[in-house]
Amino acid sequence: MLSFQSKVESLRSCESITYTICLNMLQEDGLACSAAEKVLCKLFQDSRFWELQEHERRPYILRQCFTICTALARTAKPSMQASS
Repeated sequence: MLSFQSKVESLRSCESITYTICLNMLQEDGLACSAAEKVLCKLFQDSRFWELQEHERRPYILRQCFTICTALARTAKPSMQASS
């Protein structure tokens, strides 16, 4: 079992790629920040993520980003259209 600090340090190395994926999917900085934060929090609590080998983590992160960005885009779409 990894310590809290070990998990935090490991997730710090994933921050940039997580945000980049979210930004590419959502095309809006505020939503991408929110999505990336949600993904990283979810990964922190996800025991399966911590069992993965290092080379298996990036595809797992991509799937988590896709799930969260899709949900955020659905909820944000009506408000984004109203502001146009």
